[in-house]
Amino acid sequence: MDKLDLGSGFSLEFTGWHPDRELNPQYADLPDVEKHGAIVTCRHGTEGAILFEVGQPPEMFAGHPRWTVESWEPLTLSPSIDAGCCHGYIRNGQWED
Repeated sequence: MDKLDLGSGFSLEFTGWHPDRELNPQYADLPDVEKHGAIVTCRHGTEGAILFEVGQPPEMFAGHPRWTVESWEPLTLSPSIDAGCCHGYIRNGQWED
């Protein structure tokens, strides 16, 4: 997928969940998820991964924080994102410090 320019030197690239069911038959009954999470890149070049609260049963990826997608277009997520060196929100498709 293409990177989404969030402004202020930030970008986001969606990640999907498409397990090889031949190697992982335990996922045979679960559908692929096109937008499972994202890689967020900050203005300093730091990258971090986030998971969305969509598509998978709650027990999958237990113990990992998840972000709520309030809107896909324009992209709005909650809660805020700690990118290591930067902290902010993605609202209306833009990064907000």
